[in-house]
Amino acid sequence: MLYLVIGLFVVMAVGAFFRQQSKQTEPENQDVPPINPESLDFKDDEAATDNGENTFVLSAKPLTSPDLASGATYSAHAPAGEESPYGIPPEQKKKAAPQANLLRWCGRSGNIQLDNITVPSPVAYWANGEPSTPEPSCIDVTLPVEFPKPGDELPADGAETYATMTPLQRGIYLTWLAGARIQPPLHICYPTIWLYGIERRTIVDKLDLGLCINEAFRLLPLLRWDVLSENLINFITWLAIKVWLPDEDLLGLCKRLNQVPEGLLDILLNSYANSLLPLPSAVAFTVIRTCEKLHREGEPIISHSDAALQTFTPIYKDLCKGGLVFTKPEKNLKIEYKPSNPSITLGKKDNEVVEIPDFFEKLDKFKPLLDSWEVFLTAHKPEQPEPTLASIEERPDFEELISKLRPEGSDLPLITTLEKIGELMKFDTKSAKLSGKERKSIVDTAQVEGWQILPDLGISGREYTWDDKILLVELAPGTVLTQTYRVASFVLEFTCASIAADEERVFEPLRQRMNDFFVLTEEENVRLEAQRVLDLPTQYGPDYYGEFLCAWLSEDERKSLKYLILDAVSFMPEFGNNPEVNSILCEYLKLDEEEERPAEENMKTTGDRGTEVLKIMNMLFKNN
Repeated sequence: MLYLVIGLFVVMAVGAFFRQQSKQTEPENQDVPPINPESLDFKDDEAATDNGENTFVLSAKPLTSPDLASGATYSAHAPAGEESPYGIPPEQKKKAAPQANLLRWCGRSGNIQLDNITVPSPVAYWANGEPSTPEPSCIDVTLPVEFPKPGDELPADGAETYATMTPLQRGIYLTWLAGARIQPPLHICYPTIWLYGIERRTIVDKLDLGLCINEAFRLLPLLRWDVLSENLINFITWLAIKVWLPDEDLLGLCKRLNQVPEGLLDILLNSYANSLLPLPSAVAFTVIRTCEKLHREGEPIISHSDAALQTFTPIYKDLCKGGLVFTKPEKNLKIEYKPSNPSITLGKKDNEVVEIPDFFEKLDKFKPLLDSWEVFLTAHKPEQPEPTLASIEERPDFEELISKLRPEGSDLPLITTLEKIGELMKFDTKSAKLSGKERKSIVDTAQVEGWQILPDLGISGREYTWDDKILLVELAPGTVLTQTYRVASFVLEFTCASIAADEERVFEPLRQRMNDFFVLTEEENVRLEAQRVLDLPTQYGPDYYGEFLCAWLSEDERKSLKYLILDAVSFMPEFGNNPEVNSILCEYLKLDEEEERPAEENMKTTGDRGTEVLKIMNMLFKNN
């Protein structure tokens, strides 16, 4: 009992002492008003004083881009200080460390505002001054920028970091970023510096792995530098293994390449190993088509196409007895990623090494697949279009026509009219419209001469007149235009007409957007890019397309096409939220305007949407 009394006395004494101390430090009879953020004076580091005056500091320093304040994230290696989002360690509370410019990350949901240009979704680091964490890709928004003007002579040299760029180089780089990185970069330094940033984000911060792999893969077809393409493919491979991409995403990625690193193919095969299920024909076709180890000397490179897959499938299932069944190999393949970013130094503990089953150590299990491929190559011979004229002497002189359209040394697009081609082929061009036979004859003859004609002349129900403008695009002998490409080309053309596109800044994002809906090769993307001279502006209005689309497609099929086009323009501010686009499509496709899109439609992915429209639109195309 004595000890209990002593304890109570001690507690009461200590409590009284703290209450007395509190009274000495608090101002008497002072009401504390609520804080109005607009009344606060946010000061920079230089403005802070040592006389005890309060200095209010944002969660990050005052921003040149205020709209980023709520969405800014930081490098995990940012130093702890008064402005650090990671807090102040106890040992620094008495004497706060000097404030530092943090390395901020701006992903798909943010914008950076510099001068009169907005850089949307840069997927890059930035800072409001020289960052405390060294990073060559960091966009320092305080550095001067000179944006290129029409007619300016653009610099042919590059730089090693954003900070060492000239103002004009920064302007070129930021303009490229603002264009969503869908144009081939002017110099190797620009994509290299951008790659540094996504390496840091994934390796150091270990964040946004899915976003970075998608953005890296989008950039791949635009690169013309082998060393950078190799670095980017290595990055994509390592990251795909790191995140273990879903089967359908991984297969879609591999379909677009003519040669796929073994690591990606190992992941693809790993999903089916030990499952006792036969390897699907699409996966088997992709593996044998893209694996360098399985290619025999002299074999042609085959790009992915639905037609080639349809030829391969029965051969594969027959010779492989329904399909190959894989078991996991005993040995693993170690893949080590060495970042190209010079500011990233990996220690032993964070060394980036991943292990995956090595299916290609022994190739004997692939023998049935190799036999299937050999039979496929014999069966799959691209059909050569037959000349429409009996003898070589009677063929039209395309070379003379091309020389007139493109003078020596010129790189202008080869634009002419159907009438000029018709006169060259000695057709009667006095009638208003072309017959189906004349159109087929023109297409076949042009392909024999190594040219593709745009727009597609083989769309059923579409009317063509001799006055129609056409574009001649060079075509390698034996090239077969896939239905996927033809549908994508038409959808791009119709979309441009629906929104009255007349600027390249509108066309290029739409052209790139087609890759989200359809599986297109690099060559097909080049051909899509070429048609901009016809689509900007289009020579036909949306009513022209609506007439024959309504004749061929059911109401539900026209709705599916409308949803795809609305999804295609959804990311563009001037069209994505513009109800007029929906109204135009409904008017010319003869659809009722809906108050709200059905829930099942909102759940569809871009891939689902593309597959659906591809099936719908196939009926419009005849085999030229």
